[in-house]
Amino acid sequence: MRKVYYNLVITGLSIAAAFVIGSIELLGVLTGELHLHGAFWDVVTNFNINVAGFVIAGLFVVIWVVAIAYWSSARSSAAGKAGFR
Repeated sequence: MRKVYYNLVITGLSIAAAFVIGSIELLGVLTGELHLHGAFWDVVTNFNINVAGFVIAGLFVVIWVVAIAYWSSARSSAAGKAGFR
């Protein structure tokens, strides 16, 4: 059951990352094509996609580490309970 939850979290993170990056790329194209100006459009134009990629990769690593820690904790907890029966 833990594997199902892990897969759901990873899939959700992948979908969210794709949506965010895709939206920013689309807004960047609109900014250039429609010559949009203003504070929001300046942020979109200056958005560093490389930094976003490193942040997303870091999130995957953090989730992986948390999942391993949780799995190890649950496994040792189950082993401890089995020993007390």
